[in-house]
Amino acid sequence: MRWLFFAAIGLLFAGCFHLGRVNPHFFPKEGKRLEVDCGKNFDLCTEKAAYHCGFRGYKILSKKKTNSGYTASIQCNR
Repeated sequence: MRWLFFAAIGLLFAGCFHLGRVNPHFFPKEGKRLEVDCGKNFDLCTEKAAYHCGFRGYKILSKKKTNSGYTASIQCNR
């Protein structure tokens, strides 16, 4: 009976590991990177970044100002 319990636990965690390493699909090394266009208002960039990254937060890597408005490069936290 005990081996059945351990087999069930093993099957649950089998998808988390990939050839002895942690599966990067489930546990990425870094967050996703995005380019956000926000027009003439830079505060809109922060709102869009918060929307795309969710509750985990984000970090602004760079921002560019052109005649058409701002563009921000952001990275979501893991």
